[in-house]
Amino acid sequence: MTRIITVLLGLFLAGCAAKRDSATLVFTGSAPAKYQSLPQPVQLLSCNNTQIDTEMAWTRETLKSVPYGWQDDGDDRFFISKYYVASPPLPNTFEPGKPITLGVLSQDHFSLTEDGEMVPIFFDYTLLDPIELADIKADYGNRFDGVASCADYGINTIPINIRCPSFKYRGSGHYGLGKGAAQLTREQKHGVLSNYGYLFTPLRIVHQADMEPNPPLEGCTVEVLNDVILKHQVFFGTPSDHASKIDLTQAYRNYKANPREPVSLYCRPRPENQPAAGCEPALPLKREVAK
Repeated sequence: MTRIITVLLGLFLAGCAAKRDSATLVFTGSAPAKYQSLPQPVQLLSCNNTQIDTEMAWTRETLKSVPYGWQDDGDDRFFISKYYVASPPLPNTFEPGKPITLGVLSQDHFSLTEDGEMVPIFFDYTLLDPIELADIKADYGNRFDGVASCADYGINTIPINIRCPSFKYRGSGHYGLGKGAAQLTREQKHGVLSNYGYLFTPLRIVHQADMEPNPPLEGCTVEVLNDVILKHQVFFGTPSDHASKIDLTQAYRNYKANPREPVSLYCRPRPENQPAAGCEPALPLKREVAK
């Protein structure tokens, strides 16, 4: 079954401004020749599940204006001060087990301090060797000792960041850090949300004569990006034993050994004294001078 995987490569924006203030992102990039005529999807994620879907062109500079500062969605007033930028692998749509290529961003996080800043972001899809991706089921529906589940709280998507120090660079024996954000999203079946979503882990493509499954990249971690989750905090684990970051490589090995035991998710309301950093001004706001 074909699955579209959105691999999010990190971008943070921060700022302090009045309503309708904005920043401008300047997208440029490099991709293999066979993809250069195709638009590349880009997704921007920020506070309170704010999501902006756009695209960039490989052959020219692409500008995108994004809001920051105070926002009002009708239910909540919140401050956008950080963004993550998402860019799918090439090809954008693929079959599990087929090679894909991930991109590298020139900047994966940064802060804004004033309205109107220009932020250049370069996407390079020519640096890394192709990989495969493997799924790890994650459980939104666990109710531990009567504690409400993530699904009970109405949480359907969770922003995460994946880091692996062992990506191989094309045409060399060198390895380096690859990192990027993604969304862990509850799957829908026939229009109905299930209690499960899927993490993914990168697999190294090796040509083994015995045709064993490709091994995962070593040393990978996955972390929940709680700094842009406005009303809740999300963790891997249980109420009594949880963490915002876990060993993704080991989680994959555990799941392969026992597919009936998915990764558990634990969610709770955000304490009032622990605001999300990405939903707060990066610097104190300037007072407006009365005229």
